[in-house]
Amino acid sequence: MNYNKPFNFLKKLPAKLNSFYAKKSRAEVVVNNKSKSKKDFDPVTNFDKSFEKYIRSLINKKFPKDSIIGEEFEDKFSFNDYKWSIDPIDGTRAFVIGAPTWSNLISLSFKEKSFLGLANFPELSKYYINDKKNSYLYKNKKKFILKSSNNNNLKTIKIIGNFHGTLSYEKQRRVIKKFGWSFRLAGFDALNYCLLAEGKVDAVIEANLKPYDILPLIPIIKNSGAIVSNWKNELAENGGNILATSNRKLHNKILKLLKPFTKIK
Repeated sequence: MNYNKPFNFLKKLPAKLNSFYAKKSRAEVVVNNKSKSKKDFDPVTNFDKSFEKYIRSLINKKFPKDSIIGEEFEDKFSFNDYKWSIDPIDGTRAFVIGAPTWSNLISLSFKEKSFLGLANFPELSKYYINDKKNSYLYKNKKKFILKSSNNNNLKTIKIIGNFHGTLSYEKQRRVIKKFGWSFRLAGFDALNYCLLAEGKVDAVIEANLKPYDILPLIPIIKNSGAIVSNWKNELAENGGNILATSNRKLHNKILKLLKPFTKIK
């Protein structure tokens, strides 16, 4: 498995994406609803599509033999075991209202296991990335090695999460009640998991994630010392209901609390 070439590619990507965004930001944001149900609102903008086209073009130029999956366009299949994942704007709702927490998410998987990830935050002027051993935050031209917390006390941990409209209010209330005051619903999207990798929060509980929502974050989470799985303690690569915690002891404790809710779809 080759780390160096794709890692260097991802490390150079934030500068290119930020420059691309700076040029595009002069254009008007056009919002459409891609949900098949009129009752639901699943926004997509012209910026989502432009970002993904641009990222795909860069990947195709540098890694022409690799597969690519993305949120807005059809999958590209290849015969090798490398697959790129693109979420051009993770947090489109935040983007539309002008909140700065949206990001560009890109990952590379080998044999369906995500091993390199990038979370770039153009409006926050920072990005998160991992190499073979560690995860990093680059901010204001400074590099920080990320380390998750070792707190496993259910009475003092900080939990953030988002159910993305999957669970009814009553089911949400029951989940939150398990954790008391420590649980805060927050719509920070990928930033939730980046804060976990930084050690600023201890757990993230979310529902109904697509693979491209979580694939780029998995290696960043793991290489900070944190743990990520679905609510059934299965691999997180397929998305779904996701639990990420700062350490294994805490992960096991929260899995037990979530067990009654693992049959909820």
